[in-house]
Amino acid sequence: MVSLALNITRYIIIMGVYPIVGTCGIIANIINIIVYIRNGFSESVNVSLLGLAISDLLSLIFTVLFIVFINPRYMDSPDVHWIPIDFTVLILVYPRLAIAQFSCVITVYITVERCLCFVIPLRVKTLLTPKRSALVVLTIFVLALPNLALPYTAAKLDWRWDPYFNRTAIGLVMTRHDSSELLWINNMINLSLQLGSLLALVFSNVALALSVNRQAKWRAQTTATTSQLGQTPAPSRNTPNSVTTNRNKRLAKMIQFLSMIHFVTYFFSTSFYVVSLVLPGFRLYGRYHYEYLSCGTSAVVAQTLNSSINIVFYYRMNKSFRNTFNKMFRKRVVGVGIFITEHNAMNNTTT
Repeated sequence: MVSLALNITRYIIIMGVYPIVGTCGIIANIINIIVYIRNGFSESVNVSLLGLAISDLLSLIFTVLFIVFINPRYMDSPDVHWIPIDFTVLILVYPRLAIAQFSCVITVYITVERCLCFVIPLRVKTLLTPKRSALVVLTIFVLALPNLALPYTAAKLDWRWDPYFNRTAIGLVMTRHDSSELLWINNMINLSLQLGSLLALVFSNVALALSVNRQAKWRAQTTATTSQLGQTPAPSRNTPNSVTTNRNKRLAKMIQFLSMIHFVTYFFSTSFYVVSLVLPGFRLYGRYHYEYLSCGTSAVVAQTLNSSINIVFYYRMNKSFRNTFNKMFRKRVVGVGIFITEHNAMNNTTT
C-alpha cells in the first residue's frame, strides 16, 4: 500500500507539477535572457545573471521532458521493450544534475560579486569586468563537464533482464567492473559541490549583510557630521556616490532573496544525496526503491520552483530589469489596444 501511494503521488507530480511549473519557468527564463541581453553587459552582474538564466532554462527543459519517459502508459505496460526509468536516468537525470551544480556555483559567484561591491566598491569594477565575469561563468561550466562524463563512463543503455515484467528490455547496464565506484564518486562530487555551495552562500550572505550595514552606518555618520558643520558632503574618489550605493543595495537585497530561495530549495537535494550515501539500499534498484524515487521527485520539484520564480525577484528589485520588461510588453499591449480601438471605430463608421 505504501509503495502504491508513493507511486501515485510521484505520477501526479511528474504528470501535473513538472509540466505546468516547468513550462511557466521556461517562458520566464526566456524573458529573463531577452531582458538581460537588451540591458547590455556594461555591468558584470548582468553577465552572471544571464548565465544563471541560461542554466535554469536548460534545467527546466530537462525537467519538462521527464513526462516523455515517466508516463504511466509506458511505465506499467509490458508491451514496451524499454525501461522508462532507466532511459530517464541516463538521458535526463544525469545532465540535469550537472546543470544544477552549475547553477549552485553561479549563485555563489553572484553573491560574492555583490559582496565585493561593498567591501571594495572602487576596485570591483576593474577587478570584475564583464569579460572576466563571462570567463568565470564559462570556466564554471567547463569544470562541470567532467562530473557529467562519469555516469556515462560507468553505464549505458543495452538489453538486460527486467524482473518487474519478467522479460528482456533495453535498460541501464553497467559497463565496467568499477562502475559502482564511479557512480559513488559522482554522488560524492555532487554532494560536495552542493554542501560547499550552500555553506558558501551562508557565509557570503552574512558578509554581504554586514558590508551593507557597515556602509549604511558610515554614510549616516558622514551625513550627521557634515550637517553639524553646516556643510554638504563633497564627492570623493574613494567613496561611491548615493546613486551607486542605492543601486548596490537593491541588487544586494535581490541577491540575498535569490540566495535564500536557492538554499531552501537545494537543501532537499542535498539531504537526498546524504541519505543515499549513508543508507544502504536507498538507491534506484535497492531495498528502498520507491522511497528513493519519491524523494528524488520531491527534490526536483523544489529545484524546479527555484528555477522558475527568479523573474519575480528580478522584476520587483531590479529597476533596469523592470524598465526593460515594461517597455517590451507595454508596447505589445498598447499596440493591441490601438488595433482594437481602430477596429471598433471602423465598425461604427460602416454601420
